[in-house]
Amino acid sequence: MKKRLLALVLICTMAFSLSACGKKEDKAETKTEKTEKASDAAPIEYDVDEYVTLGDYKGLEISLENTYEYSDEGFEEYLNTKIADAGVYVEDSDKKEVEEDSIVNVDYVGSQDGVAFDGGSAEDQMIDVANNCSTSGSGYIDGFTSGLAGHSVGEEVAYEVTFPEQYGNADLAGKTVTFTFQINYVAKAIATKADLTDKIVSDNFSYDSVDKYVSAMKDDYESSLKSDLANDTQTAVLNALINNSTVSGVPEELLQARVDMYLKVYDKQYEAYGTTAKEYFESMGQDYDQYVESLKTSVEESTKTELILEAVARAEGIAIDEDGYKEFISSVMGSTGSQEDDTAFYDIYSVDGYTGERYFRQAYLTQKALDFCKDNANVTLGVKSAD
Repeated sequence: MKKRLLALVLICTMAFSLSACGKKEDKAETKTEKTEKASDAAPIEYDVDEYVTLGDYKGLEISLENTYEYSDEGFEEYLNTKIADAGVYVEDSDKKEVEEDSIVNVDYVGSQDGVAFDGGSAEDQMIDVANNCSTSGSGYIDGFTSGLAGHSVGEEVAYEVTFPEQYGNADLAGKTVTFTFQINYVAKAIATKADLTDKIVSDNFSYDSVDKYVSAMKDDYESSLKSDLANDTQTAVLNALINNSTVSGVPEELLQARVDMYLKVYDKQYEAYGTTAKEYFESMGQDYDQYVESLKTSVEESTKTELILEAVARAEGIAIDEDGYKEFISSVMGSTGSQEDDTAFYDIYSVDGYTGERYFRQAYLTQKALDFCKDNANVTLGVKSAD
């Protein structure tokens, strides 16, 4: 079975960038003027029934492997994963010597010719010796942690490290310096509920007791089960729709408008940093034209999915209810951090022949069509797939 997730237009993948745009519209420009600008080109028209042959879309038989029901075992696994993913380390009082794979807490000072240099000192740093990085994942220059193993807690250790020739700071590039470490303690990871104390929780998890933290995580777990069920059901229904339907192609003008929309929003994002998407890609050594072709392929696939849902909406007479749409677009604008009015917001997404308002109204309509198919599906839980 083909696995395709719903890319309800560009909302999830594009809207994140709007909060970075940072430029206000010219308030002297009226809403009418903006609308006329977005409507200079003739609107793109097509008949969805010429492109889509629908298969079964009502009464779909959907089987999901998981039960999505609360269990103590499931919650314990969820809780321990949350704890482990937090990356919390505390002193291991049983360990007094640094080993090759130790996590150690240190203070360090970097000096050149006996003088400490800017940016070369830090305190209370948690270091992963084996991976030459901090426990947060930030890497160090080669050799930074290589001299720690074999030394003891409380010991001061000093050794030379050479910065790479291409290091960003010209004063240090290629230079050999001395790092002096004070080994504070060997640490251990907090990985399960059994490792928690009230102090560890209050210091690292924003709750003042283990009980309150566990209670909050239980609420999160139950919410995640409901969310997983809804998302997995939607994905399974969508996959069934795709497999049951035939799409002969995508109207070329519509496809180009969708690609142009992506590129316009990307340029708007990079504009805030004084560049364009093309300039940024080229500065990173990437082929911008190749990227655009790859984007077009991806957008074509997601647009095929939207056409199927548009065909369902037409077949079932599903229409846009204005109150529901207002709630939808307000939610979208809120999620992007947009400070614009709706007309200015639409303008960000408007391209020749396809306005931002049309784009978002279509997004709302296709979601309603998917909700219809999901509401009319027969869903069975806890069924293992054949593969």
